Amino acid sequence: MPATTRLSFVVPALSVSIFAALVACAVTQPDHYPAPAAPLSSLDGTGYQTANHVQLPKTAPEELSGLHNVYHLSANIVSGSEPHGEAAFKELQSLGVKTILSVDGKVPDADLAQQYGMTYVHVPIQYKGMSDDEVLKITKTFREKSGPFYVHCFHGKHRGPAAAEIGRVAIDGISREQALAEMRQWCGTAESYEGLYRDVAQVRLPSEAETRAFHWDFPAAHPFDGFRGGMVEVSRADDNLKTLSKSKWQPSAEHPDADAVNEATKLVSALERSAKLDEVAAEPDDFRAWLADSIAQSAALRDALTPGASSDVTDKAYKTLTATCTACHAKYRN
Repeated sequence: MPATTRLSFVVPALSVSIFAALVACAVTQPDHYPAPAAPLSSLDGTGYQTANHVQLPKTAPEELSGLHNVYHLSANIVSGSEPHGEAAFKELQSLGVKTILSVDGKVPDADLAQQYGMTYVHVPIQYKGMSDDEVLKITKTFREKSGPFYVHCFHGKHRGPAAAEIGRVAIDGISREQALAEMRQWCGTAESYEGLYRDVAQVRLPSEAETRAFHWDFPAAHPFDGFRGGMVEVSRADDNLKTLSKSKWQPSAEHPDADAVNEATKLVSALERSAKLDEVAAEPDDFRAWLADSIAQSAALRDALTPGASSDVTDKAYKTLTATCTACHAKYRN
């Protein structure tokens, strides 16, 4: 069994302090990396099913200050959630992280990262998978920027782990089967995101010559505009509303600053602005109808959140909105 594979079995179980010491002692930037494992010629049904070919020890994610679903995949690569607040960047600094790779749609807080000696690279990807251009940029980042790397999306379960596993194959030299196993068994990548599994299993990674020849300046921000940008705002507001719904619409210890009325208001605004875009006018009738319904239903939720309103009424309004979003996503997401 290659040394890199043995490390992938051990590192996630290490404490943060031991991991930081390992990074300080062991991580160097080699002149050349081994050729990455070849794409799998076939899958055992799906990528998600193939992810059980290698059995990993059960390892719970670490929950650190401002960082969730954290997995130390190797001394080079850590996967987790978006960093929340200054405490999260302090944690990353203590881990020895030098480069943060975000594959989420939100523009990262590069200035705060820089205050703690880290550089951001922003390569947003979709739930359906990665384009060849995105794979090239992600691979180039791992080969040419300074590690260790912290890789994140929003929750740290789907897009982030997929990008992290591209790095694991590219610079850590692990097998495609091992990469798939880490996505499913450790990071919790959902079965519904088969495109992410398929890419990690079967996409051809560019050679070192190809990444060196590709001229790209590793931008710290790649902001979206248009409808896709609006959906980034929508998903974040909805995530906060989902958390608030579990505590009878009151702020929780996990999100003490969250305000249900404010989050619902942001949701209405993002949906309304998205509906006015020229690109939406060209969408099919059912898409535009679902969008119109979601605007009305999010406004009803906002109104139901007024002081003194029944939580039953609020719950019903949110359930109605969620059903509309789920129906639209099932046909049109990405």
